[in-house]
Amino acid sequence: MEKNETRILGAEAVGIEVRANDDGGRTLVGYGAVFGKRSQDLGGFQEVISPGAFNRTIKNTKDVLVTLNHDVNALLGRTAAGTARLSVDEVGVRYEVDLPDTSTGRDVEVLASRGDLFGSSFTFSVTDKGQSWAKEDGVRVRTLNEVKLYELGPVVSPAYLDTTVALRSMEAIQDETEEEEEDSETRQDDTPANEETKEDEIQEPAPTPIPSAVYLYGKR
Repeated sequence: MEKNETRILGAEAVGIEVRANDDGGRTLVGYGAVFGKRSQDLGGFQEVISPGAFNRTIKNTKDVLVTLNHDVNALLGRTAAGTARLSVDEVGVRYEVDLPDTSTGRDVEVLASRGDLFGSSFTFSVTDKGQSWAKEDGVRVRTLNEVKLYELGPVVSPAYLDTTVALRSMEAIQDETEEEEEDSETRQDDTPANEETKEDEIQEPAPTPIPSAVYLYGKR
């Protein structure tokens, strides 16, 4: 069963701006996710998003919400209504939302203009075989290769950073790897003394894909 995760992208990475429309309205523009950059330490691992991770979900998902602080009661727009638009470029997933003439919409316009918004984030789940794990420079790195996008938008605080699902995935990988290493050591102990084992025949157990999650970048 796919489980949701959330990640935050700090405004220092890609800014949020408000643009004036010809009809007098205002459009909020930002990036919910960026490609090819490692996240901060998320509790024993880092994450990176591959460039094609959102292609299918943006093409096939009929409705993605744009909200403030992941609160559906603070709705700014949605793709199904045409009040929000998503696109993918070389930077990442870009969103444009026509700010509504509501208290939330007006507040977001003022906060963005003053630079008070922390950044943007998105809520997602990982598809089957949509993630991979590796160890790079001694750090566990999770790569998101294909995800389902549900919601994204500006945030004012990184306080709700949630990496529980991903941590469980990492722990599952580590437990499986340790068990395979123990089995390998046991087999070596059982090898007759007159039977030689070549080092190049002993291979490190490869990480296997694990269940799904939701993604969030935050600044320190």
